[in-house]
Amino acid sequence: MSKNPTALYLGLAALGAGGYYMYRAGGDPKVAGEEIRHDAHLARLKAPSGDQAEKKGEKAGYEARLNLDEASGVNRLEQIGRDTSAELKSGADKIEGKIEEKASEAKGSLSGWFGGKK
Repeated sequence: MSKNPTALYLGLAALGAGGYYMYRAGGDPKVAGEEIRHDAHLARLKAPSGDQAEKKGEKAGYEARLNLDEASGVNRLEQIGRDTSAELKSGADKIEGKIEEKASEAKGSLSGWFGGKK
């Protein structure tokens, strides 16, 4: 079996569309074919052509580029946040270690004052 499932998806989409039109036509293939032709004609009328199509294509490309730029910016911000979080945790761990060290030193000197072991 092919690793690229595109043909499978296209086949399933065509099968689904055919089933939809057959259902709407009450199971009559002739009526379903008429509905498919009618819908295709409406789609052709709505589709831009010539210069209008070129402008719409350029606009869609521009919007897609903006979406990609925005997504990559969000990814960069998330990475910066993860890096900053790791640095803060590392710094907090170092501070905690120093506090524990100083507390241990202070405990040792206090026990000497109150008759504990030296």
